[in-house]
Amino acid sequence: MEGFEENFQVLECEQLGRFVVAKRDLSRGEQILLEEPYVTGPYWDADVSCLNCFRDSCSTCRQCGVVPLCYDCTDHDEAECSFYRQSGLYRHFLYNHFNVVMPVRCLMLYRSNRERYHEIMSMESRLEERRGTEIWDIHEKFVVKPLMESGIFAEKFDELEVTGELIQRICGLLDANTFEIRGNVDSRGSQMGNLARGLYPKTTLMVHSCMPNTLLSVDGYSNVRVFATAPVKMGEILNISYTRSLFGTYDRQTHLRKGKYFVCTCRRCKDPTELGTHLSSIRCLECDDGLCSFYTTDPRWECNKCHKLLKREYVNEVLCAARDDIMACPPEIRDLERVIAKHSKVLNPYHSLVIEAKQTLLGELKSICMSTDAMAVPKPVLRRKFELCEEILPILRTLEPGLSRLVGIATYEYHAALVDLSRRNFDTTEIRSHELLDNLIKAEGELKQAINMLLFEHSSTPEGQLVKRAMRELKELRAEIAVVRAMIEDENLESQSSRNQRNSNSSNNNYRIKFGKRR
Repeated sequence: MEGFEENFQVLECEQLGRFVVAKRDLSRGEQILLEEPYVTGPYWDADVSCLNCFRDSCSTCRQCGVVPLCYDCTDHDEAECSFYRQSGLYRHFLYNHFNVVMPVRCLMLYRSNRERYHEIMSMESRLEERRGTEIWDIHEKFVVKPLMESGIFAEKFDELEVTGELIQRICGLLDANTFEIRGNVDSRGSQMGNLARGLYPKTTLMVHSCMPNTLLSVDGYSNVRVFATAPVKMGEILNISYTRSLFGTYDRQTHLRKGKYFVCTCRRCKDPTELGTHLSSIRCLECDDGLCSFYTTDPRWECNKCHKLLKREYVNEVLCAARDDIMACPPEIRDLERVIAKHSKVLNPYHSLVIEAKQTLLGELKSICMSTDAMAVPKPVLRRKFELCEEILPILRTLEPGLSRLVGIATYEYHAALVDLSRRNFDTTEIRSHELLDNLIKAEGELKQAINMLLFEHSSTPEGQLVKRAMRELKELRAEIAVVRAMIEDENLESQSSRNQRNSNSSNNNYRIKFGKRR
């Protein structure tokens, strides 16, 4: 673990519990923490996967006869293997009760690293808030009961008495404190196929904010790297986000209440318009251009133009219908366009549910562009992809104004859409060469921004690979810009002689041949 002692100071108060503040002034983009996980394992209710690399499982460890492995992995953690070898469990116990893996690994820390065990047990589990709830009953059925009935903890685990209460506590702290691990890399350098999660005790000391001042990046070896998204002053609380940026306030608050057992009071959550993005607002029934937002202080849905109040029953009905319609929509372009048009009128074009459908549509259009020769992609597809990027990117930039992975990826896609559409429009003579040059220069600026946003990503992650690709494309784009500039110089000389005219036409044709089939 690097950076914690130098950059973090641990404090405690009744409202926040234990939390951390900056020990010194931090710069934007500065890495302030590198932490390895104390425990890693599958997500809750995940498909059975190899417990060594988290790829799909196709065999069982020959030593313990219990742990799922993949074709390439012949062994796993030695202490874990020894534990299961002595457990007497039947061969398919973990296949039938895969949700017990993470709690068992936490308990095993008591034997292998007592200090780490006590550190994770000091983390917040919200045990009393969870007691008797639906999530408590689920863990009782799928974790506590299988483990207690298996008899593997019938006797004291060294000096530790393992009870159902202890297992519930561990389940709670895992739910509240683990982070997603993507693209995990094994010793051979190849990536896993399934999502996993890791427990990082120092990282979880940071409190939640929907507009955080830090950003987490989990590299391909399960280590978490924390960066400052903007300048942070000494003594300022360090926070992270446990929610998705493009979720509306209601969905974010619901997620936090159910999973983390608290209500966020950040600047975005307090603003009914969500910083002017209107991700949660719906159209007014009285005026043409009014949007009704929810005010939490005096609970009401009020129009920002005519101040008309909407009944909560109407709002709930509209939102439920839109959510059901969008979730049930097939991932087909025509169906997605239908639900987008329909709910843009009732909600608004930038409502989080509409944006969700637009993201799905953008993914479908991107697939068409990637699987088809560039010159064969229908122009309406290119134009619609560009329009969607134009609509989504400003929202992300408003919600994540500092260093942002999402903004970096969206900016890259926007640059690609702008380049593709500009090339096609030039090929069909809808724009002249000087307009093409302007668009390519703009795309170059966007691509540089995307690279700057994603440079912190480790090379073993998908985003790290995207940075490598983006840097290659930046070099190619600059070469293309140079060609277009030369082409414009030829055009400026075309009136001097018929020979120059022929050179100008030749330059145009050469450009189309060289760059028209890219992407």
